[in-house]
Amino acid sequence: MKAAVFVGAGRPLAIQQIDVPRPGPGQLLVRVKRCGVCGSDLHLTEAHAAWQVPHGTVLGHEFAGEIVELGEGTSDIWREGDRVAALPYVGCGRCRECLNGYPFHCPETLSLATGDLIGAFSEYAVIGARETARVSEHLSWEQAAFTEPVAVGIRAVACAGITLGARVLIVGAGPIGLSAAACAKLSGAGAVVVCARTDRHADRAVAMGATEFLLNDADLRRNFIRHAGGPPEIVIECAGVPGMLDLCCDLAEKRGRVVIAGGCNGKDPLNVLTPLCKELTFRFAVCYTIREFALAERLIASARINPMPMYDGEVSLHQLPARFEELRRNKDACKLMVNLDA
Repeated sequence: MKAAVFVGAGRPLAIQQIDVPRPGPGQLLVRVKRCGVCGSDLHLTEAHAAWQVPHGTVLGHEFAGEIVELGEGTSDIWREGDRVAALPYVGCGRCRECLNGYPFHCPETLSLATGDLIGAFSEYAVIGARETARVSEHLSWEQAAFTEPVAVGIRAVACAGITLGARVLIVGAGPIGLSAAACAKLSGAGAVVVCARTDRHADRAVAMGATEFLLNDADLRRNFIRHAGGPPEIVIECAGVPGMLDLCCDLAEKRGRVVIAGGCNGKDPLNVLTPLCKELTFRFAVCYTIREFALAERLIASARINPMPMYDGEVSLHQLPARFEELRRNKDACKLMVNLDA
């Protein structure tokens, strides 16, 4: 099969022929239809990254596809031809974390995102039967492939503990920030403000459910208060760049909550006096549970969340290496997808 393989920092992904993986017990083989390009794919292949994937890794973890082969012990639920989206983590199924639906924290987890398994920048991928969600027949493959980033937004909002009418500020207008905005609005927040350093995604933010978009500049706090009637009670950081911890603490209301979902791939110093004096509560959010992932599909299928304002179009697998490098320089795109049928 063809796959886009990471061959070293500073070099484009290489389209190579590799063996089709075989599903083991409790696993499924899927024919990948669409796979989104995530910011973490870019960060994990940069030369200066604190954590870089190994050479030979096939990335790609925001995907949907069709089951083509069943591993042992999966035929009671799954059939060949089923349309699915899946977590990019396969747990042991026995430990406490797996039984709680959180295979990311399983000590034996295998990851498509970081190279333990072949990722979805390929024609076929192995997934875990327990970690798979059925995709509604009426959804397009593009809509289905948004399940993963929407699930990240669900997790961030779940960790925030949003109450009805809460004033929420989301820092960052990428797919995670926009997904968090949609989920925050569904959770009953009053004001849902998305901010970023440029306004290139302002219209997308409003289309996804934000009540306002603001520039992340010196007037941000003042403009937020003018819109929402007070400082943010909850700040959800989705930018993942240094300086965000201090910014979120400066903006948050006293005794407010700060949720870190951006995943800065490096150090981010924090002036502890600000959160100390404000008595802020910090929560870090990573990935999602199996239940949250399945909920993401249902929210998309029921049209309670429409992820398509984030969609920027598709490329073929052969076009991916050049566009992947372009995405490092051009930040205008929000979500580009690889069409494995092209």
